[in-house]
Amino acid sequence: MINTTSIDELRVHLERAKEKLSLEKQKILKLYLLNDGFSREEYAFSYVRAERTGMRVINRRLAEIAWLPMQLDPRSEIMSDDRNSMKRWLTSALSRAPDSDEFGNDFMHALTRCGILHGWNEPEFIKFAARIANLFRDLSCLIGLIYYCTWLNENGIEGVQLSNPEDLTRTAEEIAMLLQSPEIYRYLRAQEQDDESKTKSKKKALAKPAKKSRPALRVIENHNYFDPFMPDPVTV
Repeated sequence: MINTTSIDELRVHLERAKEKLSLEKQKILKLYLLNDGFSREEYAFSYVRAERTGMRVINRRLAEIAWLPMQLDPRSEIMSDDRNSMKRWLTSALSRAPDSDEFGNDFMHALTRCGILHGWNEPEFIKFAARIANLFRDLSCLIGLIYYCTWLNENGIEGVQLSNPEDLTRTAEEIAMLLQSPEIYRYLRAQEQDDESKTKSKKKALAKPAKKSRPALRVIENHNYFDPFMPDPVTV
């Protein structure tokens, strides 16, 4: 069922979605804790594997929403060509499982722990990788929708028709379709024409009054003027 949702109402939905995604992130990062005594060499090798797998799954999810005006950049967030921090961890005296304070990305650390505990081809690992990828997709949709709300508000659009404002991906799709529709083009064109008309009227109202033109005939005093209503001069 499609209902009209005001931009202010949509912002409330987005704020709730932001809180849910933040909670989901916390849950993901707390999963699959390793026991003491794990092999550091195995962990380092597994992290590189999880990093590559995670990037592949995340990019596949983000490709589904490539039409968004802006997205997260997972490569800058996750991938690192510099392994020096990992090498330092391998030779350090720390015994606990590493996190992003030592090296890498916390999502990839969680995925690494899952792979070590459950296996790399097991349903548990595949589902968990998809869960992380879905979080990145939803965060990108949230960023895109915040941008859409700002744009709609600036262009005087007070509400949009949405089937389910709680579904970030679906909502982003519906607004993107609206912005590409002939209706929005006609609306914006009408707004432009109205602004142009107002600008012209304003310029006309502010224009200086035209100077009065000089008369074509110049008035002068006639000393030889004869008034027919005056009596004739008396002759002596």
